[in-house]
Amino acid sequence: MELWSKLRNLDAYPKVNEDFYSRTLSGGLITILSSLAILLLFFSEIRLYLYSATESKLTVDTSRGERLHINFDVTFPALPCSLVAVDTMDVSGEQHYDIKHDIIKKRIDHLGNVIESRKDGVGAPK
Repeated sequence: MELWSKLRNLDAYPKVNEDFYSRTLSGGLITILSSLAILLLFFSEIRLYLYSATESKLTVDTSRGERLHINFDVTFPALPCSLVAVDTMDVSGEQHYDIKHDIIKKRIDHLGNVIESRKDGVGAPK
């Protein structure tokens, strides 16, 4: 019975006043089991952190020469068409300025009705 009384004293969640609580066997068991679970999780995380495997993989991008087709519809009601341009940057950092391949600019009035439409700079991007 010595073991059971020591186990009762391990109850980590007793009530506020000693007159209103009693240490129980189940409380001590829960304290021991939860402490073991916490320690197990802690050390397993430490082990995973310290002994993780590093994997390096290098692949060749075979689609580098391909172009991405983007369709967009943007309205600038108070901006002249001559000031509208598209500048892009690819993933390698190469910048493509003033892209005009198949961009259609439509001049609109204050109500949004089309006044004039023109296709700008048909051809390959700069």
